[in-house]
Amino acid sequence: MPHPSWVPSRYMTTRRLAAIFLLVAAFLLPAALVQAAPSRAQIQTSLDRLEREIGMLDEDYNESRISLARLESDIRSAKQNKAAAEAELKQLRMVTSKRAVAVYKAGVPNVLEVLLTSDSMSDFERRMGVANKVGDWEYGMITSLEMAQTRTEQRTQDLESDLDDAKKIKESIDQRRKGLQQKVAEQKRLLDELARQEAAAAAARARASREAAAAKPKPTPTPARVQMPQSLPASGSARIAVQEAYDQIGKPYQWGADGPESFDCSGLTLYAWRKAGVSLPHSSRAQYSATRRVAKEDLQPGDLVFFGSPIHHVGIYIGDGNMINSPESGKNVGIRSMNRSDYVGAGRPGV
Repeated sequence: MPHPSWVPSRYMTTRRLAAIFLLVAAFLLPAALVQAAPSRAQIQTSLDRLEREIGMLDEDYNESRISLARLESDIRSAKQNKAAAEAELKQLRMVTSKRAVAVYKAGVPNVLEVLLTSDSMSDFERRMGVANKVGDWEYGMITSLEMAQTRTEQRTQDLESDLDDAKKIKESIDQRRKGLQQKVAEQKRLLDELARQEAAAAAARARASREAAAAKPKPTPTPARVQMPQSLPASGSARIAVQEAYDQIGKPYQWGADGPESFDCSGLTLYAWRKAGVSLPHSSRAQYSATRRVAKEDLQPGDLVFFGSPIHHVGIYIGDGNMINSPESGKNVGIRSMNRSDYVGAGRPGV
């Protein structure tokens, strides 16, 4: 006997039960399983942002090292000035003490005697004032030296307080950088995990894809020396600086390094121009201030090109819109385009 039209068949019941099960499972599964995983582009964007933050912190760290060195030099100078003032004060007090003993032994000048032997009242005032002026001068010198000593002590205390603050800032930068490096490591781990998943999917599609995914990428061999093009400066300090930059191609980025085995961005430009006899500070922002501005259309090989707001990256221009730079952790010194959206300006060292 056929089923009435309103009674569900076993087939329809199974389908409906499956649909209900999937619907319930979608609500009960943890959010972490339902939520879509971040894409490679999203992870790379996050990684690039973290690398930029680390680059800016690197320059903050370089500037803090310059400030620390300057404060330590000022403290040494202040202490030397204090020692000199103390020696001079001690010597003056000895002279004053000896003179006071001599006056005591000789006796105080008789006012009546000076008055009777003076030619005039003005002569009397002059003779009586001489002794007083000597004493007043000595007292005034001692007071001035004591005040100078006090100011020097206060200056030293202020500088030492500034030095403590600068050290705390440097330590804070160091801690922030470590935190960012941990985030970078996590983002790179996610990228590695995503790459493994993509490799596994490719392996399921074809044997050739499996072999390509299993093969580890081989590092590009570091050239011993990249020949500088003949079109670059024929002579002068700019040629030396550019050639030095070419000679560092392939060497790794390292935070705070200025050669010869590794570099950060401002460490590379410092190193190249130091070989040409020009001294630059180890900070991209400080190098921007220490060089003469050059318009983009007037760029010449050897000029420094700056990026970021605030400035946190620098490279050395080599012509044709290219530069040599040490970009970021995990990458090597190399030739790259300077046509970036965060270009700030250029500077010419040694002029």
